[in-house]
Amino acid sequence: MLRTLKSLLFSPVSYCRERWTAFRISWRWPELRVTGPCHWAVDDLSGLDLRGRIQIGPYTEIVVSTRSPYSRVPGHLQIGDRTVIGSGSNLRAAGGAIRIGSDCLIAQQVSLIASGHTLRAGATYHELPWDDARTGITIEDNVWLGCGVVVLPGCTIGRGAVIGAGSVVTRNVPPNTICAGVPAKPLRLVT
Repeated sequence: MLRTLKSLLFSPVSYCRERWTAFRISWRWPELRVTGPCHWAVDDLSGLDLRGRIQIGPYTEIVVSTRSPYSRVPGHLQIGDRTVIGSGSNLRAAGGAIRIGSDCLIAQQVSLIASGHTLRAGATYHELPWDDARTGITIEDNVWLGCGVVVLPGCTIGRGAVIGAGSVVTRNVPPNTICAGVPAKPLRLVT
């Protein structure tokens, strides 16, 4: 626990509130292992559900917004036991929930985005509300996401699936399927 606490408390952070959040996270989930600086933007710890021995690599950004002026859908992040999240990853559980199962391997620089913006001609995009019709991401147990994978809102990746490096997941992936490409397409089954 001391190593986890030190890595959270003494990482370079931009403001005191983040240090307090990091301290509360390390105290509540003592088996969480964060190796190096990590940016936590969590508005309410009830939006986090960290289950067991989770490892998070350095320079990962985790955003959990249970309340947002842009969406009626609350954000929530759930990570299962023995899941590893690589360095430089981006988990944005705002305007939707991200559920990651147990024994998942999420390589470095993976982006999981739980919601997207609506579009309207003539409007300023950053002022538009988020799309409440397509939200959330579910990654079932024992999934491997390669380096640089992007998973877009509304997608479920089935148990035992593998997503190749650099792929963009835009639709559901069946269990035990290897997918790759932009957009990600099934290549074969895991044998």
